[in-house]
Amino acid sequence: MLLKEYDIEGKVVFITGAGRGIGKGIAQVLAEAGADIALNALTERYVVRTASDIAETSGRKVLPIL
Repeated sequence: MLLKEYDIEGKVVFITGAGRGIGKGIAQVLAEAGADIALNALTERYVVRTASDIAETSGRKVLPIL
C-alpha cells in the first residue's frame, strides 16, 4: 500500500531532460500514476513528440516547456 505522502494523483510534476531516455521513462511512469506532467529538454526535437505521446497513452495533461 502506498503512503499518502507518495500519492501524486492530481499533482503537477515538472521533469527536466524528459525528451527521451530516463527522463521520458520517468515522465511516463508518473503520468500513469496520475500526475499531470510538464516536460523540459534542451531542444524541442523530442520533447514535443514525447509530450504528445504521453498525453495520448495516459490521458493526463502533458505540457512541453521549451
